[in-house]
Amino acid sequence: MSKTSITYSNNSIQVIKKENLSSSFKIRSYKQKIEQMNKNNIPQKPINEVIEYLFSDQDDIISDKTKKTISKIVYNQDDRIIIIESTHGKEFIWNRDKLVNQYGWFFFITKSFGKKNKKEKNKGEITINEEQYIIDDFDINLAEKKNMRPLYKTKEYRKYWRIIQSNDIPQKSIKNVLNDFFQNNKKIPVKEKQAIRKIIYYKQEKVIVIKSLIGDQMYENLESLVRKYGWYFYITGVPVGKSEISIAIDKIEKRYDPKFFKGISLSANLEDSEKVRMTLYPIALRPNHNCLILGLGHLNILLDCGITEEFLGSIDEYLKNFNELVKKDVKSKIILSEGQDAHEDEEMDNEQKLSEMEKELYGNGEKDYILNKKNFVPKIDAVFLSHSHYDHVSGLKDFIKSHPDVPVITSRISLDLYLLRDSDFLKQDDHKEIEEEDYRRVVQNAIYVENGDKIEFKDNNCYLAFFHAGHMPGALMMLVKTKDFRFLYTGDYTYHDITPFAGTKRFLDQISRPIDFLLIDGCNAHEEFGNPAQHFHSLILFLEQKAEYGDNSLIGADPSSLAISFMLTFWRHFRKKQLRRDYKKRPNIYVDMMVRKNIQVINHRYEYIYGPISRLIRERANPFNSIKFRWFNHDDLDFLKKRNSIIISHPPDLSYGIIRNIINVIGRHPHNLVFLAGAIHEEPGESLIDSKSKNNGSENIIQFSDTWKVPFRALLVNTFSPQIKIKLHGDKLQLTEMIKNLEPSEVCFFHESPKKLLDVAEYVTTLGVEKVSTPQERRMMVLKD
Repeated sequence: MSKTSITYSNNSIQVIKKENLSSSFKIRSYKQKIEQMNKNNIPQKPINEVIEYLFSDQDDIISDKTKKTISKIVYNQDDRIIIIESTHGKEFIWNRDKLVNQYGWFFFITKSFGKKNKKEKNKGEITINEEQYIIDDFDINLAEKKNMRPLYKTKEYRKYWRIIQSNDIPQKSIKNVLNDFFQNNKKIPVKEKQAIRKIIYYKQEKVIVIKSLIGDQMYENLESLVRKYGWYFYITGVPVGKSEISIAIDKIEKRYDPKFFKGISLSANLEDSEKVRMTLYPIALRPNHNCLILGLGHLNILLDCGITEEFLGSIDEYLKNFNELVKKDVKSKIILSEGQDAHEDEEMDNEQKLSEMEKELYGNGEKDYILNKKNFVPKIDAVFLSHSHYDHVSGLKDFIKSHPDVPVITSRISLDLYLLRDSDFLKQDDHKEIEEEDYRRVVQNAIYVENGDKIEFKDNNCYLAFFHAGHMPGALMMLVKTKDFRFLYTGDYTYHDITPFAGTKRFLDQISRPIDFLLIDGCNAHEEFGNPAQHFHSLILFLEQKAEYGDNSLIGADPSSLAISFMLTFWRHFRKKQLRRDYKKRPNIYVDMMVRKNIQVINHRYEYIYGPISRLIRERANPFNSIKFRWFNHDDLDFLKKRNSIIISHPPDLSYGIIRNIINVIGRHPHNLVFLAGAIHEEPGESLIDSKSKNNGSENIIQFSDTWKVPFRALLVNTFSPQIKIKLHGDKLQLTEMIKNLEPSEVCFFHESPKKLLDVAEYVTTLGVEKVSTPQERRMMVLKD
C-alpha cells in the first residue's frame, strides 16, 4: 500500500493505492460496468491522469461543491476501482456511466472508508445449514445462519430479548419449536401457516425470521410465542422478486450503440452548412396526445409518441413539405406574453385576449430561412421517449412498425414499464421471451440513456444530455445543445421529491444555463398545490385516526407510480411509529397486482432509481418485501371483510376496474375514508366529488350504470379537505423554481390549452422571461436560424 496526497481548494486529499480490496466493494453495478468496459473496449487511463483531470477546470462532470467534500481516494489498478470518501458523493453515483466512459474506472462512493473497514472485520451473515423442513402438508425452506444482520435488531427485538432474559425462558430447539408451531399452535390459523415461504434462525441471538405472505395472527400473538418458545419471531414479507419483463428485454440484442450519432453531422444537408437550425413542429397536442418533432439541423427527433394512427400521416406530411413549412413559420405559435404584456385591458376576457394574441404571431417580416438541400429527403432520425405514460407512448409500436430503422432513445425503466402495460407479455403462457414481433423491434431499436448521459454529434459542442425529471420512475428531461443555443424539453416533471423518487430539484445544477428555449409541461401550471410532502402529511393524519379505531381507507391512485408513492409513504410512517413508540395498530396496505409488476421493475432496475429506495434495495432493507404489503386481484377480495386496512387501487375517477367493487364495500360505511388522487375527469368520480360538495358531505349515490347504483356514506377527503392535492405534475410554484434555476429566455408550454395559461404567462414574464408562448398543432416554429 502506497500513500500520497493532493491539495484541492485548500483541502488535503489522501490518495492511497491498495493492493487487495474487500469483495464488498464489488457490488452488482461494479460487475455490470466492468462488463461494459470490456465489451466496449474502454481504455483505463492512468490514475495520475484521472486525478489531475478530475480536479482541473476542464472537468464538467462533478461539481466543485462535491469535489470540496472529498477527503480520501483509494484505488486498485487491477480491479479498476476508485473509492471516493466524501460526505456528499451522490453526484458520482448519478454520473457513474459518464465517469466510466471518460476514465475507464468504476467509482465507488463511501462516507468513511475507515468505518467501512471496521464493519468488514465482522464477516457478515454466514449460512451454516440449509434444508427443507417438511411436516404434514408443510414444505418450507429452513436455514440456520450466524452473525445476524443489524436490520433485525429492532427496538421490538430488544424488548422481547429482555423478557426472555429476565424471566429465564428456556430456548427450545428449533425443530421442537417448529413441530409444535405447525402441529399444535391453535392461535395461528392454518391459512397463515400455509403462507410461510421461508424460515431463517439465529441460535445465538434467539431470533426466528418468518418470511410469509401474511402474518397478522403471528404478530398479534408475538409475546405468547416468545414466552412459549424462548425465541423472538421477526415476521417479514416474501421478496417481491425480479421482473420477468426486464429479464426478457435484456435478452434481446440491441441494434444501436450509444455512439451511433457520433459520426453524424447536424448541418451536412443544410443549404448553409455553417449553422445548425432548430425547429419545433407539434404533431398532436390534445388530451392524452403528446408528440412533437424537434428539427435539429437536418435531423428530426420525435419528442414522445403519444398519438393515434390518424396522426402518423401528419409525420409523413411534415417530412415531405419541410422547406415549405419552415417558410411559413410566421404562423407558428401564440405569444401568450412578451415582456410587459401589451394587453393591459382588465375588462378583456380570455377569449378576446387569445384572439388578439393570435394576431401577434411570432416571426412577422421577411427572413432568410436555412432550408434543406433540394435533393435531400428528410426522415425521422430518432424517437425520444421521456417516460412510459400512455399519453406519451401510445403510438410508438405503430410508428416503429412503419419506420423500423428509427432508434428509440429512452431509459431502461421507461422501456420496461411501456412493454409491461402496452404489450400482451402478461397474457403469454411463457414469460421467458417477448413473443410479439412489433414490441421486439421497439426493444431492438432502443438506445439506453440515464441521468447524466450524453449523446454527442460530429459537430463540435453539439449534443443531447439527459436528466432525471421526477414525475415517475425512468422519466427523463432532454437538453439539446447546438453550439451556443440550449433547448430543454422537460416532458412531464415534478420539482419536489415524491417518495420514493427524486424530483428535478436534485439535478438542475447539472444543466448548463441559461436555457434559450424551455419547452415545459404546463398541465398544472395554472394551479398551486405546494410541496407534496405537506399534503401527504395531512392525509396521514386522517389515516392515523382511522387506524386508531380499526376503520378502513381507500386511496384511488393512478398511475401506478403514484400508487407506489402512497404505499411507501404510508408504510414508512406507520413503521416508524411501531419501532419508536411500540405502536400496535399498524394497518395492512393492500395494493393490486399490476402495481406489484411495476414494483418488480423498480426492484430489478433499482440502480437507475434516484432516491432513498435505491439504497434500501441495495442494502437488502427492501421495504417492498414488508409483510404489511398485501397484493390482491379480481379473484380475491376477502380482505375487504377485514378491519384496519389501507387499500390502494385505480383509477381515481372510478370509471372502470376493480375499484368499483372495493368502493361498493368501503364507501357504504360512514366511519371509513376515501381519497381520490390524481386526474378526475370521468364519471362517476367527477359527479361524486361535485355532489358531495353540494350535499355538505351527506349520503350520496354512486351510479356506475343504469342498473348498478351504490350508496356512499364514507368520509370523502376530497370534499372535506379540498386543499389536499397530490399530483405528479409541476404546479405554478414548481414552475417558478424551474424558471429561477434554468434562467430561460423563452418559455413554451405544452400539455395545456392557451386559455388556461394566460395568467400564468403574465406571471412568468415577471420572473425575467423575455417571451412566453404555446405551440399550435401542425404549425412550424423556427427556434434558431
